[in-house]
Amino acid sequence: MQIDAAHSELREIPVDHIDRNPENPRILFRPAEMEQLLESIRLYGIQVPISVYKDGSRYVLIDGERRWKCALKLNKRVVPALIQEKPASLTNLLLMFNIHALREQWDLLTIALKLPRLIELLGVQLRALPNERQIAANTGLSLAVIRRCKLLIELPEKYKQTILEELEKPKPKQRLTEDFFIEMERALKTVERAMPDAIPDKESVREVLIEKYRAGIIPNIVQFRKVAKVARAEKVAADKPRARRVLQKLFQANRYSIEDAFADSVSEAYTERDLKTRIQGLMGRLDGLMPEDVDDDLRESLRLLLRRIQALLEEG
Repeated sequence: MQIDAAHSELREIPVDHIDRNPENPRILFRPAEMEQLLESIRLYGIQVPISVYKDGSRYVLIDGERRWKCALKLNKRVVPALIQEKPASLTNLLLMFNIHALREQWDLLTIALKLPRLIELLGVQLRALPNERQIAANTGLSLAVIRRCKLLIELPEKYKQTILEELEKPKPKQRLTEDFFIEMERALKTVERAMPDAIPDKESVREVLIEKYRAGIIPNIVQFRKVAKVARAEKVAADKPRARRVLQKLFQANRYSIEDAFADSVSEAYTERDLKTRIQGLMGRLDGLMPEDVDDDLRESLRLLLRRIQALLEEG
């Protein structure tokens, strides 16, 4: 879905007769980006017309909100604009998604905040709740982005507000980012499925994990993936009750870290599983070798491996 330039009228219209599109998911405009565009428009004017539709005596933006904001700031009287017919609500929203799918990626939360509205409108058209593939096909978003957005949609409002406050900061100063909450929520969902009794109160668990992250006890967001591994202890034949206990300890206000919980429960089991996988891969490679394919370097490496295997078996 894209703007139909062939059926649009190009005109200069008054800047103060234009309104932002209420369906536009984008709500954050970072100062550095705006300043660069502002300087370009100051020097060269608006080179690419904005796109609008007529709504009574006003015009509503379809594309070009940053250019319009800069024109307002520069006190420009008129801007070049492609004027289209007013689209239906769903078409209007899908235009927002598809226009920006071809450009820089929005902050995920801005997409997430509009997804319920999109699902509602798309559901009316389809006469059924749209699945992820239908949402992706209509918006240009990937399935991965849609799933990440759904995790953000489900967050309590106070955390959405926290993310918005973080997004207004320069990226190097952002801490409680979208990615932080996505990784944490993925981990907690895995725990809820595998060991629901390990989370007595999800809200208090979130607060504990946030404080541990702020204190550096959780050094990075990738650590949350080890929480999911602990919760899936049974899959690697690890002690499930022990895994449950370490998670319960992790979810309390203390200095106990994700790394501690992983080491105290499933670390050895995952190491053994990974080693078995590598051995199976090596066996597959060796099955395809003939004696004449083995050079001196490989032969020496195999001898060293054989000696190490024999030593392990004898120790066992």
